[in-house]
Amino acid sequence: MRIEISKSLTEDQAKQIDHFWNEVYPVKLKNRFGLLLKDLKESKHHVLLNETDEVVGWAAAFLRDGEIWFSILVSSENQNKGYGNMLIDSLKQNFKNLYGWVIDHNNDLKEDGSTYFSPIQFYLKNGFVLMEDRIKTDIISAVKIKYEANIK
Repeated sequence: MRIEISKSLTEDQAKQIDHFWNEVYPVKLKNRFGLLLKDLKESKHHVLLNETDEVVGWAAAFLRDGEIWFSILVSSENQNKGYGNMLIDSLKQNFKNLYGWVIDHNNDLKEDGSTYFSPIQFYLKNGFVLMEDRIKTDIISAVKIKYEANIK
């Protein structure tokens, strides 16, 4: 496995990520990957590729409201193999502070009808903290998270 960092995705990479976006995230977020990409400013994509150059995971850091935000995704068949940690570590090596939204409940269903489980514990284990900011809409209920490097 290797991570390639670039300012943009190839068309093939975007298509692969869009496919597992719709597979991994709750149905309410279906077909929203393209919307996310369209709105990214000053983005850096971290694409995790296997030996045959297939996308296994993706993370992006981008500027939003003067802060560096991130999004991360690992294909369903490659979860729980440490690849999410690899992507988070890659982001941490390149950015001192990161912000994101994380779904804070297990009430949503995925495309296949299974439950979407909140990844809050994953982020807490990776040094993120929960903030008080929340977002609640018909599409998403989430809490803001923050990573701050311990620079001495």
